[in-house]
Amino acid sequence: MRKQSMLCDLCGEGILEEKQGTNKVEYKSATKDLIVDFCECNECGVETALPVQTRNNKRRMIAFKKEVDGLLTGAEVKKYREALKLKQSEAAKVFGGGVVAFSKYENDDVMQSDAMDKLIRVAFASPEAYKLLLANASINISTNVVYPVEWRAVPKEDSGKTFSIDSIVNDSMNIPTINPSQADWRDCQ
Repeated sequence: MRKQSMLCDLCGEGILEEKQGTNKVEYKSATKDLIVDFCECNECGVETALPVQTRNNKRRMIAFKKEVDGLLTGAEVKKYREALKLKQSEAAKVFGGGVVAFSKYENDDVMQSDAMDKLIRVAFASPEAYKLLLANASINISTNVVYPVEWRAVPKEDSGKTFSIDSIVNDSMNIPTINPSQADWRDCQ
């Protein structure tokens, strides 16, 4: 919140007061009441938004869209990146997306693509894939990352040649994990 009074541009007499409200938004048939920041003139009643308020409102909307699309939230992208022991600039080299991409993903300034989202999840779920991505980006960091999921092939009881995928979840980490039977693999065909 600003401490300095802001004069209303419309009437020139009133003071803009910072407020919060809710706005019902819809995206792909999902609806949610989002918090919105705005200013209201105490004289003429006009409502407007300051640049910082507009940015915060946009971030809330993008976070909602990520949630609906099943993408990692900004906070989750940050947890994954930190768990992989990468700086934002290193993550950009490993996964692509540009120099400041991870700052934008983590702050919900932009939505990462489905492909980027899946690549981050795969790198986190598979130490071998992560090491390959690091080598491809010529980044040499410690890869002794604590993975929340350890995947392993387990023979099915009815056949010695058929395997299923099983996982061991490391509950000490507060990071969403991927279950291959529930994952959305629509683009991986």
